[in-house]
Amino acid sequence: MCGRQLLYKHDGKRQGNDTRLLVTIFVCLVGGVLVCVGFWHIAGTHTNAVYVTVLTKKVLQIVDEKFLSLGLDSSKICDGWVNRNIRSEKLVKLANMLSPGYLRVGGTLADRLVFVPDSDTRYSSLEEDLKEKCTPQNTSFFNMSASDWIGLNEFAQNAQLHLLFDLNVLLRTDSQWNDSNARVLLNFSDKRDYIINWQLGNEPNAFRHVFGISVPGETLGHDFNNLRELLDEYPRYKKSILIGPDVTRPVQRVSLEESPTLYLSEFLKVANSSINAISWHQYYVNGRKAKLSDFVKPHVLNILSWQISAIKASMSGVTLPMWLSETSSAYGGGAPKLSDRFVAGFMWLDKLGLAARMGVSVVIRQSLIGGNYALLDDLMNPLPDWWLSVLYKQLVGRGVLEVLGATEHVRIYSHCSRHENAVTLFGMNLSNLPSLITVSGLPTTSRVLTYILTCDVFSRLNMCCSMKRDCNLTQTDLCHHFNHKLRTLQNL
Repeated sequence: MCGRQLLYKHDGKRQGNDTRLLVTIFVCLVGGVLVCVGFWHIAGTHTNAVYVTVLTKKVLQIVDEKFLSLGLDSSKICDGWVNRNIRSEKLVKLANMLSPGYLRVGGTLADRLVFVPDSDTRYSSLEEDLKEKCTPQNTSFFNMSASDWIGLNEFAQNAQLHLLFDLNVLLRTDSQWNDSNARVLLNFSDKRDYIINWQLGNEPNAFRHVFGISVPGETLGHDFNNLRELLDEYPRYKKSILIGPDVTRPVQRVSLEESPTLYLSEFLKVANSSINAISWHQYYVNGRKAKLSDFVKPHVLNILSWQISAIKASMSGVTLPMWLSETSSAYGGGAPKLSDRFVAGFMWLDKLGLAARMGVSVVIRQSLIGGNYALLDDLMNPLPDWWLSVLYKQLVGRGVLEVLGATEHVRIYSHCSRHENAVTLFGMNLSNLPSLITVSGLPTTSRVLTYILTCDVFSRLNMCCSMKRDCNLTQTDLCHHFNHKLRTLQNL
Protein backbone atom coordinates (compact mmCIF):
# COMPACT_ATOMS: atom_id res chain seq x y z
CA MET A 1 0.00 0.00 0.00
CA CYS A 2 1.45 3.33 -1.05
CA GLY A 3 1.78 6.24 1.31
CA ARG A 4 1.72 9.90 0.36
CA GLN A 5 3.72 10.61 -2.79
CA LEU A 6 6.82 12.74 -2.82
CA LEU A 7 7.07 14.95 -5.89
CA TYR A 8 10.15 16.98 -6.66
CA LYS A 9 11.12 18.95 -9.74
CA HIS A 10 14.59 20.45 -9.95
CA ASP A 11 14.64 24.07 -11.13
CA GLY A 12 17.57 23.46 -13.49
CA LYS A 13 19.56 26.52 -12.43
CA ARG A 14 23.27 26.33 -13.14
CA GLN A 15 26.23 27.37 -11.05
CA GLY A 16 28.13 29.42 -13.62
CA ASN A 17 29.03 27.08 -16.49
CA ASP A 18 28.91 23.97 -14.31
CA THR A 19 25.88 21.80 -14.94
CA ARG A 20 26.58 18.99 -12.51
CA LEU A 21 27.28 20.44 -9.13
CA LEU A 22 24.12 20.24 -7.08
CA VAL A 23 23.04 17.91 -4.33
CA THR A 24 19.59 17.80 -2.78
CA ILE A 25 18.82 16.05 0.49
CA PHE A 26 15.39 15.59 2.05
CA VAL A 27 14.53 14.47 5.54
CA CYS A 28 10.80 13.95 6.07
CA LEU A 29 9.72 14.02 9.70
CA VAL A 30 6.64 13.01 11.71
CA GLY A 31 5.28 9.48 11.66
CA GLY A 32 8.04 8.15 9.45
CA VAL A 33 11.21 9.71 8.21
CA LEU A 34 12.31 9.99 4.62
CA VAL A 35 15.87 10.99 3.89
CA CYS A 36 16.76 11.72 0.28
CA VAL A 37 20.31 12.35 -0.87
CA GLY A 38 20.94 13.13 -4.51
CA PHE A 39 23.50 14.41 -6.98
CA TRP A 40 21.95 16.14 -9.95
CA HIS A 41 23.61 16.60 -13.34
CA ILE A 42 21.46 19.21 -15.10
CA ALA A 43 22.03 20.79 -18.49
CA GLY A 44 18.78 20.86 -20.43
CA THR A 45 15.46 22.69 -20.16
CA HIS A 46 13.00 19.81 -20.67
CA THR A 47 11.94 17.46 -17.91
CA ASN A 48 12.06 13.68 -17.59
CA ALA A 49 9.32 12.02 -15.57
CA VAL A 50 10.51 9.15 -13.37
CA TYR A 51 8.22 7.08 -11.14
CA VAL A 52 9.82 4.99 -8.41
CA THR A 53 8.34 2.78 -5.73
CA VAL A 54 10.10 1.95 -2.49
CA LEU A 55 9.21 -1.48 -1.09
CA THR A 56 9.31 -0.93 2.65
CA LYS A 57 7.87 -4.21 3.94
CA LYS A 58 10.93 -6.36 3.25
CA VAL A 59 14.61 -5.68 3.85
CA LEU A 60 16.65 -6.71 0.81
CA GLN A 61 20.08 -6.73 2.51
CA ILE A 62 21.57 -5.80 5.86
CA VAL A 63 25.02 -4.24 5.64
CA ASP A 64 27.67 -4.20 8.34
CA GLU A 65 27.44 -1.47 10.96
CA LYS A 66 30.86 -0.40 9.66
CA PHE A 67 29.72 -0.49 6.02
CA LEU A 68 31.46 2.78 5.12
CA SER A 69 35.04 2.38 6.31
CA LEU A 70 38.42 4.00 5.70
CA GLY A 71 41.77 3.02 4.21
CA LEU A 72 45.25 4.31 4.96
CA ASP A 73 47.98 3.17 2.60
CA SER A 74 51.02 1.35 3.97
CA SER A 75 53.17 3.83 2.05
CA LYS A 76 52.24 6.43 4.69
CA ILE A 77 54.28 4.36 7.15
CA CYS A 78 57.17 3.98 4.72
CA ASP A 79 57.45 7.70 3.92
CA GLY A 80 57.31 8.76 7.57
CA TRP A 81 53.87 10.39 7.41
CA VAL A 82 52.48 8.16 10.16
CA ASN A 83 55.40 8.97 12.43
CA ARG A 84 54.90 12.72 11.89
CA ASN A 85 51.12 13.03 11.78
CA ILE A 86 49.16 10.08 13.16
CA ARG A 87 48.81 11.67 16.61
CA SER A 88 47.22 14.87 15.25
CA GLU A 89 44.11 15.86 17.23
CA LYS A 90 42.60 17.32 14.08
CA LEU A 91 43.05 14.04 12.21
CA VAL A 92 41.48 12.09 15.07
CA LYS A 93 38.45 14.38 15.18
CA LEU A 94 37.85 14.22 11.43
CA ALA A 95 38.23 10.43 11.34
CA ASN A 96 35.97 10.08 14.36
CA MET A 97 33.17 11.79 12.42
CA LEU A 98 33.23 8.72 10.14
CA SER A 99 32.97 6.15 12.92
CA PRO A 100 31.98 3.42 13.44
CA GLY A 101 34.16 1.86 10.79
CA TYR A 102 37.29 -0.10 10.02
CA LEU A 103 40.65 1.55 9.46
CA ARG A 104 42.39 -0.64 6.93
CA VAL A 105 46.17 -0.17 6.79
CA GLY A 106 47.41 -1.88 3.66
CA GLY A 107 48.39 -1.51 0.03
CA THR A 108 51.24 -2.50 -2.26
CA LEU A 109 53.90 -1.73 0.34
CA ALA A 110 52.21 -3.97 2.90
CA ASP A 111 54.18 -6.74 1.21
CA ARG A 112 57.42 -4.90 1.89
CA LEU A 113 56.74 -4.06 5.55
CA VAL A 114 58.71 -5.58 8.43
CA PHE A 115 57.86 -4.78 12.04
CA VAL A 116 60.86 -3.68 14.14
CA PRO A 117 59.84 -3.88 17.81
CA ASP A 118 62.46 -1.59 19.34
CA SER A 119 65.05 1.00 18.43
CA ASP A 120 67.87 -1.36 19.34
CA THR A 121 67.03 -3.64 16.43
CA ARG A 122 69.06 -2.55 13.44
CA TYR A 123 67.21 -2.75 10.14
CA SER A 124 70.31 -4.05 8.37
CA SER A 125 70.73 -6.96 10.79
CA LEU A 126 67.06 -7.86 10.46
CA GLU A 127 67.39 -7.83 6.69
CA GLU A 128 70.40 -10.15 6.88
CA ASP A 129 68.37 -12.56 9.01
CA LEU A 130 65.53 -12.49 6.49
CA LYS A 131 67.91 -13.14 3.62
CA GLU A 132 68.70 -16.48 5.20
CA LYS A 133 65.00 -17.39 5.36
CA CYS A 134 63.56 -15.84 2.22
CA THR A 135 64.34 -15.87 -1.46
CA PRO A 136 66.61 -12.98 -2.54
CA GLN A 137 64.05 -11.11 -4.62
CA ASN A 138 61.85 -10.55 -1.55
CA THR A 139 64.32 -8.66 0.65
CA SER A 140 63.75 -5.02 -0.35
CA PHE A 141 61.81 -4.34 2.85
CA PHE A 142 61.19 -1.25 4.95
CA ASN A 143 60.57 -1.23 8.68
CA MET A 144 57.58 -0.20 10.76
CA SER A 145 58.77 0.92 14.17
CA ALA A 146 57.12 0.26 17.50
CA SER A 147 56.32 3.97 17.64
CA ASP A 148 54.53 3.77 14.28
CA TRP A 149 52.51 0.76 15.42
CA ILE A 150 51.58 2.30 18.77
CA GLY A 151 50.55 5.49 16.97
CA LEU A 152 48.30 3.61 14.53
CA ASN A 153 46.59 1.69 17.32
CA GLU A 154 46.08 4.76 19.49
CA PHE A 155 44.74 6.69 16.51
CA ALA A 156 42.22 3.96 15.70
CA GLN A 157 41.12 3.74 19.33
CA ASN A 158 40.75 7.50 19.74
CA ALA A 159 38.82 7.81 16.46
CA GLN A 160 36.60 4.85 17.45
CA LEU A 161 37.71 2.86 14.42
CA HIS A 162 38.60 -0.84 14.29
CA LEU A 163 42.10 -1.50 12.96
CA LEU A 164 42.43 -3.89 10.01
CA PHE A 165 46.11 -4.56 9.29
CA ASP A 166 47.59 -6.15 6.17
CA LEU A 167 50.52 -8.47 6.97
CA ASN A 168 53.43 -9.04 4.61
CA VAL A 169 52.87 -12.34 2.77
CA LEU A 170 56.12 -12.06 0.82
CA LEU A 171 58.21 -13.03 3.82
CA ARG A 172 58.59 -16.59 2.56
CA THR A 173 60.68 -19.69 3.15
CA ASP A 174 60.62 -22.50 0.59
CA SER A 175 57.39 -21.21 -1.02
CA GLN A 176 55.61 -20.94 2.36
CA TRP A 177 54.79 -17.83 4.33
CA ASN A 178 57.29 -17.17 7.12
CA ASP A 179 55.24 -16.10 10.13
CA SER A 180 58.14 -15.12 12.41
CA ASN A 181 57.69 -11.36 12.01
CA ALA A 182 53.91 -11.67 12.37
CA ARG A 183 54.49 -13.52 15.64
CA VAL A 184 56.72 -10.67 16.86
CA LEU A 185 53.95 -8.19 16.01
CA LEU A 186 51.29 -10.32 17.71
CA ASN A 187 53.36 -10.69 20.88
CA PHE A 188 53.98 -6.95 21.00
CA SER A 189 50.30 -6.16 20.39
CA ASP A 190 48.95 -8.74 22.82
CA LYS A 191 51.00 -7.27 25.67
CA ARG A 192 49.38 -3.89 24.97
CA ASP A 193 45.83 -5.24 24.71
CA TYR A 194 45.45 -4.08 21.10
CA ILE A 195 42.36 -5.37 19.31
CA ILE A 196 43.22 -5.93 15.64
CA ASN A 197 41.72 -7.56 12.56
CA TRP A 198 43.93 -8.98 9.82
CA GLN A 199 44.71 -9.40 6.16
CA LEU A 200 47.62 -11.25 4.54
CA GLY A 201 48.97 -9.85 1.28
CA ASN A 202 47.76 -7.18 -1.13
CA GLU A 203 46.53 -8.02 -4.66
CA PRO A 204 48.39 -11.36 -4.76
CA ASN A 205 47.13 -12.20 -8.25
CA ALA A 206 49.21 -9.22 -9.49
CA PHE A 207 52.45 -10.18 -7.71
CA ARG A 208 54.10 -11.30 -10.94
CA HIS A 209 53.48 -7.88 -12.48
CA VAL A 210 54.37 -5.85 -9.38
CA PHE A 211 57.19 -7.88 -7.81
CA GLY A 212 58.23 -10.36 -10.49
CA ILE A 213 57.21 -13.36 -8.37
CA SER A 214 54.13 -15.54 -8.08
CA VAL A 215 52.16 -16.96 -5.15
CA PRO A 216 49.39 -19.23 -6.52
CA GLY A 217 45.89 -18.98 -5.07
CA GLU A 218 46.06 -22.45 -3.55
CA THR A 219 49.41 -21.66 -1.91
CA LEU A 220 48.04 -18.42 -0.48
CA GLY A 221 45.11 -20.40 0.90
CA HIS A 222 47.50 -22.56 2.89
CA ASP A 223 49.25 -19.40 4.12
CA PHE A 224 45.90 -18.11 5.41
CA ASN A 225 45.27 -21.40 7.17
CA ASN A 226 48.65 -21.01 8.86
CA LEU A 227 47.79 -17.45 9.90
CA ARG A 228 44.47 -18.57 11.37
CA GLU A 229 46.30 -21.25 13.39
CA LEU A 230 48.73 -18.59 14.59
CA LEU A 231 45.90 -16.26 15.65
CA ASP A 232 44.23 -19.12 17.48
CA GLU A 233 47.28 -19.38 19.75
CA TYR A 234 46.31 -16.02 21.28
CA PRO A 235 43.03 -15.81 23.23
CA ARG A 236 42.87 -12.12 22.28
CA TYR A 237 43.16 -12.82 18.54
CA LYS A 238 41.33 -16.12 18.33
CA LYS A 239 38.19 -14.16 17.38
CA SER A 240 39.95 -11.61 15.17
CA ILE A 241 38.39 -11.04 11.78
CA LEU A 242 40.59 -12.39 8.97
CA ILE A 243 39.67 -11.38 5.43
CA GLY A 244 41.19 -12.18 2.04
CA PRO A 245 42.53 -12.62 -0.53
CA ASP A 246 42.33 -8.95 -1.63
CA VAL A 247 42.47 -9.67 -5.35
CA THR A 248 42.23 -6.96 -7.98
CA ARG A 249 38.97 -6.01 -9.69
CA PRO A 250 37.62 -8.37 -12.38
CA VAL A 251 38.41 -7.16 -15.90
CA GLN A 252 37.27 -8.23 -19.35
CA ARG A 253 40.83 -8.87 -20.53
CA VAL A 254 43.48 -10.23 -18.19
CA SER A 255 46.99 -9.26 -19.27
CA LEU A 256 49.51 -8.18 -16.63
CA GLU A 257 48.01 -10.21 -13.80
CA GLU A 258 46.41 -13.55 -13.15
CA SER A 259 42.62 -13.64 -13.44
CA PRO A 260 41.29 -12.37 -10.10
CA THR A 261 38.19 -14.56 -10.31
CA LEU A 262 40.16 -17.73 -11.09
CA TYR A 263 42.66 -16.85 -8.37
CA LEU A 264 39.83 -16.33 -5.88
CA SER A 265 38.28 -19.69 -6.75
CA GLU A 266 41.58 -21.51 -6.19
CA PHE A 267 42.12 -19.66 -2.92
CA LEU A 268 38.65 -20.47 -1.57
CA LYS A 269 39.07 -24.19 -2.22
CA VAL A 270 41.72 -24.18 0.52
CA ALA A 271 41.00 -21.25 2.86
CA ASN A 272 37.23 -20.67 2.97
CA SER A 273 37.02 -22.04 6.54
CA SER A 274 39.85 -19.79 7.77
CA ILE A 275 38.49 -16.40 6.68
CA ASN A 276 35.54 -14.33 7.86
CA ALA A 277 34.96 -12.45 4.61
CA ILE A 278 36.00 -12.46 0.95
CA SER A 279 37.81 -9.26 -0.03
CA TRP A 280 38.72 -7.62 -3.32
CA HIS A 281 39.66 -4.20 -4.68
CA GLN A 282 37.59 -2.05 -7.02
CA TYR A 283 38.22 1.00 -9.19
CA TYR A 284 36.36 2.26 -12.24
CA VAL A 285 38.99 3.93 -14.42
CA ASN A 286 42.70 4.59 -14.88
CA GLY A 287 43.62 7.72 -12.95
CA ARG A 288 46.10 8.79 -15.63
CA LYS A 289 43.47 8.66 -18.39
CA ALA A 290 40.22 9.57 -16.61
CA LYS A 291 38.08 12.42 -17.94
CA LEU A 292 35.46 14.54 -16.21
CA SER A 293 32.69 12.90 -18.23
CA ASP A 294 33.69 9.44 -16.95
CA PHE A 295 32.36 10.34 -13.52
CA VAL A 296 28.78 10.80 -14.77
CA LYS A 297 28.53 8.11 -17.47
CA PRO A 298 26.06 5.34 -16.59
CA HIS A 299 28.09 2.68 -18.41
CA VAL A 300 31.15 3.56 -16.32
CA LEU A 301 29.20 3.37 -13.06
CA ASN A 302 27.67 0.08 -14.21
CA ILE A 303 31.13 -1.51 -14.19
CA LEU A 304 30.73 -2.12 -10.47
CA SER A 305 27.57 -4.20 -10.95
CA TRP A 306 29.34 -6.46 -13.45
CA GLN A 307 32.38 -6.78 -11.20
CA ILE A 308 30.34 -7.76 -8.13
CA SER A 309 28.48 -10.35 -10.19
CA ALA A 310 31.79 -11.76 -11.49
CA ILE A 311 33.16 -12.11 -7.95
CA LYS A 312 29.95 -13.79 -6.77
CA ALA A 313 30.15 -16.27 -9.65
CA SER A 314 33.70 -17.23 -8.65
CA MET A 315 32.78 -17.91 -5.02
CA SER A 316 31.61 -21.43 -5.92
CA GLY A 317 28.79 -21.56 -3.42
CA VAL A 318 30.82 -20.09 -0.53
CA THR A 319 28.45 -17.94 1.53
CA LEU A 320 30.94 -15.66 3.27
CA PRO A 321 30.35 -11.87 3.38
CA MET A 322 31.90 -9.82 0.58
CA TRP A 323 34.05 -6.76 1.32
CA LEU A 324 35.42 -4.10 -0.98
CA SER A 325 38.59 -3.80 1.08
CA GLU A 326 40.10 -1.05 -1.10
CA THR A 327 38.08 1.09 -3.47
CA SER A 328 37.79 4.53 -4.99
CA SER A 329 37.12 6.18 -8.34
CA ALA A 330 40.39 5.69 -10.24
CA TYR A 331 43.38 3.41 -9.74
CA GLY A 332 46.96 4.61 -9.83
CA GLY A 333 46.43 7.03 -6.95
CA GLY A 334 43.29 8.61 -8.37
CA ALA A 335 42.66 11.12 -11.16
CA PRO A 336 44.35 14.50 -10.50
CA LYS A 337 41.86 17.34 -9.98
CA LEU A 338 38.93 14.94 -10.40
CA SER A 339 39.00 12.17 -7.78
CA ASP A 340 39.13 14.66 -4.91
CA ARG A 341 36.59 17.10 -6.36
CA PHE A 342 32.82 17.35 -6.18
CA VAL A 343 32.29 15.34 -9.36
CA ALA A 344 33.80 12.25 -7.70
CA GLY A 345 30.76 12.18 -5.45
CA PHE A 346 28.67 10.72 -8.26
CA MET A 347 30.84 7.60 -8.30
CA TRP A 348 31.13 7.46 -4.52
CA LEU A 349 27.42 7.81 -3.75
CA ASP A 350 26.43 5.36 -6.50
CA LYS A 351 29.02 2.86 -5.24
CA LEU A 352 27.62 3.03 -1.72
CA GLY A 353 24.09 2.50 -2.98
CA LEU A 354 24.82 -0.21 -5.54
CA ALA A 355 27.26 -2.16 -3.37
CA ALA A 356 24.78 -2.32 -0.51
CA ARG A 357 21.92 -3.35 -2.79
CA MET A 358 24.03 -6.16 -4.28
CA GLY A 359 25.01 -7.55 -0.90
CA VAL A 360 28.47 -6.10 -0.23
CA SER A 361 28.89 -5.92 3.57
CA VAL A 362 31.76 -3.41 3.89
CA VAL A 363 33.17 -0.72 1.57
CA ILE A 364 36.61 0.62 2.54
CA ARG A 365 37.33 3.98 0.93
CA GLN A 366 40.85 4.55 -0.36
CA SER A 367 41.94 6.70 1.26
CA LEU A 368 41.54 8.82 4.37
CA ILE A 369 44.58 10.84 3.35
CA GLY A 370 47.13 10.48 0.56
CA GLY A 371 46.74 10.31 -3.21
CA ASN A 372 44.37 12.19 -5.49
CA TYR A 373 41.36 10.28 -4.13
CA ALA A 374 41.79 11.23 -0.47
CA LEU A 375 38.99 12.38 1.81
CA LEU A 376 41.36 14.89 3.45
CA ASP A 377 43.97 17.04 1.77
CA ASP A 378 47.62 17.23 2.82
CA LEU A 379 46.73 19.84 5.46
CA MET A 380 44.01 17.53 6.81
CA ASN A 381 41.22 19.73 5.52
CA PRO A 382 38.04 17.94 4.39
CA LEU A 383 37.47 17.35 0.69
CA PRO A 384 33.96 16.96 -0.83
CA ASP A 385 33.69 13.19 -0.40
CA TRP A 386 34.48 13.54 3.31
CA TRP A 387 31.45 15.77 3.78
CA LEU A 388 29.32 13.39 1.74
CA SER A 389 30.57 10.43 3.78
CA VAL A 390 29.78 12.17 7.07
CA LEU A 391 26.27 12.96 5.89
CA TYR A 392 25.83 9.36 4.71
CA LYS A 393 26.95 8.12 8.13
CA GLN A 394 24.40 10.33 9.88
CA LEU A 395 21.42 9.56 7.66
CA VAL A 396 21.72 6.13 6.00
CA GLY A 397 21.01 2.98 7.99
CA ARG A 398 21.91 -0.70 7.60
CA GLY A 399 18.74 -2.16 6.10
CA VAL A 400 18.60 -2.00 2.28
CA LEU A 401 15.19 -1.63 0.63
CA GLU A 402 14.26 -2.42 -2.94
CA VAL A 403 13.44 0.44 -5.31
CA LEU A 404 11.45 -0.13 -8.49
CA GLY A 405 11.44 2.24 -11.45
CA ALA A 406 14.90 3.81 -11.24
CA THR A 407 16.62 4.29 -14.61
CA GLU A 408 20.18 4.29 -15.94
CA HIS A 409 20.37 8.06 -15.50
CA VAL A 410 18.11 8.60 -12.50
CA ARG A 411 19.64 6.19 -10.00
CA ILE A 412 17.74 5.84 -6.72
CA TYR A 413 18.57 3.75 -3.66
CA SER A 414 16.74 3.29 -0.39
CA HIS A 415 17.70 2.18 3.12
CA CYS A 416 16.16 2.15 6.52
CA SER A 417 17.23 5.41 8.11
CA ARG A 418 19.52 5.96 11.05
CA HIS A 419 16.38 7.44 12.60
CA GLU A 420 13.89 5.09 14.21
CA ASN A 421 10.86 4.11 12.09
CA ALA A 422 12.30 5.89 9.10
CA VAL A 423 13.25 5.41 5.47
CA THR A 424 16.20 6.92 3.60
CA LEU A 425 16.11 7.65 -0.12
CA PHE A 426 19.21 8.79 -2.00
CA GLY A 427 20.41 8.91 -5.56
CA MET A 428 21.43 11.01 -8.53
CA ASN A 429 20.35 12.35 -11.87
CA LEU A 430 23.06 11.71 -14.48
CA SER A 431 21.08 12.92 -17.47
CA ASN A 432 21.32 16.31 -19.17
CA LEU A 433 17.68 16.98 -18.33
CA PRO A 434 15.94 17.90 -15.10
CA SER A 435 13.81 15.09 -13.71
CA LEU A 436 10.39 15.09 -12.10
CA ILE A 437 10.61 12.18 -9.67
CA THR A 438 7.48 10.69 -8.15
CA VAL A 439 8.11 8.38 -5.21
CA SER A 440 5.46 6.06 -3.79
CA GLY A 441 5.43 3.34 -1.18
CA LEU A 442 6.76 5.48 1.67
CA PRO A 443 5.30 6.00 5.15
CA THR A 444 2.85 8.88 5.38
CA THR A 445 4.68 12.02 6.49
CA SER A 446 3.78 15.66 6.76
CA ARG A 447 7.08 17.48 6.97
CA VAL A 448 10.27 17.37 4.94
CA LEU A 449 13.70 18.51 6.06
CA THR A 450 15.58 19.63 2.95
CA TYR A 451 19.32 20.03 2.45
CA ILE A 452 20.74 21.68 -0.66
CA LEU A 453 24.45 21.13 -1.31
CA THR A 454 26.44 22.88 -4.02
CA CYS A 455 30.11 23.55 -4.63
CA ASP A 456 29.59 26.87 -2.87
CA VAL A 457 28.23 25.03 0.16
CA PHE A 458 31.32 22.80 0.28
CA SER A 459 33.55 25.87 0.04
CA ARG A 460 31.69 27.46 2.93
CA LEU A 461 31.91 24.25 4.98
CA ASN A 462 35.67 24.08 4.43
CA MET A 463 36.05 27.74 5.35
CA CYS A 464 34.09 27.15 8.54
CA CYS A 465 36.25 24.14 9.32
CA SER A 466 39.47 26.10 8.81
CA MET A 467 38.21 28.90 11.08
CA LYS A 468 37.53 26.46 13.93
CA ARG A 469 40.62 25.32 15.79
CA ASP A 470 41.58 21.81 14.64
CA CYS A 471 38.36 21.69 12.61
CA ASN A 472 36.43 21.00 15.83
CA LEU A 473 33.01 20.60 14.24
CA THR A 474 30.20 18.82 16.05
CA GLN A 475 27.27 17.04 14.43
CA THR A 476 25.15 20.05 15.38
CA ASP A 477 27.61 22.27 13.49
CA LEU A 478 27.35 20.03 10.45
CA CYS A 479 23.57 20.08 10.36
CA HIS A 480 23.60 23.86 10.77
CA HIS A 481 26.13 24.49 8.00
CA PHE A 482 24.35 22.19 5.54
CA ASN A 483 21.56 24.83 5.59
CA HIS A 484 18.63 22.46 6.01
CA LYS A 485 15.09 23.79 5.62
CA LEU A 486 11.87 22.42 7.05
CA ARG A 487 9.02 22.27 4.54
CA THR A 488 5.69 20.59 4.10
CA LEU A 489 5.14 18.05 1.34
CA GLN A 490 2.81 20.47 -0.39
CA ASN A 491 5.58 23.08 -0.60
CA LEU A 492 8.35 20.83 -1.91
